[in-house]
Amino acid sequence: MLVARKEDLVGAFDENGLSRVEILPGAAPCMKAYKCILKAGCSWKPELYAYKDKTQFFAFITATGYVTTESQCWQIAGPANFVPNYDEETFTIFAGKKDLEFYHFVGEMDQHDIERMDYIHMELPRFRLFKDAWRYVEGFNTSIASTCQSHHVMEHRFLGRYSMGWNVGAGPSVIGTHIHPDLDQWYIILPGGSMTYTADGESTHVSEGDVTYTGMNTPHGSEIAADEKINYFWVECAINGYAS
Repeated sequence: MLVARKEDLVGAFDENGLSRVEILPGAAPCMKAYKCILKAGCSWKPELYAYKDKTQFFAFITATGYVTTESQCWQIAGPANFVPNYDEETFTIFAGKKDLEFYHFVGEMDQHDIERMDYIHMELPRFRLFKDAWRYVEGFNTSIASTCQSHHVMEHRFLGRYSMGWNVGAGPSVIGTHIHPDLDQWYIILPGGSMTYTADGESTHVSEGDVTYTGMNTPHGSEIAADEKINYFWVECAINGYAS
């Protein structure tokens, strides 16, 4: 387990009003993650990546601003995910009356990604508010009466090796210890969220703005105290593709 604290993810603003700090450089073998803040009233047009080269996606945290492509526009009315259509269309991120906090993920495309995307993938571009993501349940939580509500934001296998989800719930509670044989995983703690996270026998307390990274095949789980709340999103990569 690796941990980046909120106070360590603060960067200088460039001429576009953008602060962009890489999170735990070199931690993940296939993907880079960035904590970003775009000043109120500013805009940013990210670099485009060709299909079969890299994939990128975003998680917006602050309810402000909007995203546009050459043909569509979406209001960032709450925590949301955006996946552009590679280099098929330019897109621009606009901050509204408040600074826009968001996370940017850039992943390598390998042969598994290409073959999977050629077979089936989500329609791109796609914008989805976290609150509109569909719910799912996991046995290691239901068996212990966890209050965690799990949501698929970017479904497994529909963006190659990459996926995203959101977990929310009230404490006291637990997230059962489990293992992902195929996946490495980032946890990004959202506003109001805090918990004690344990991975491979090591425990640490995390709260809003903290980020953890855990490699595949690592036992992990969480405890949420009575005065705490489950509120985080996760990003996963099936490093060698999905085994089944």
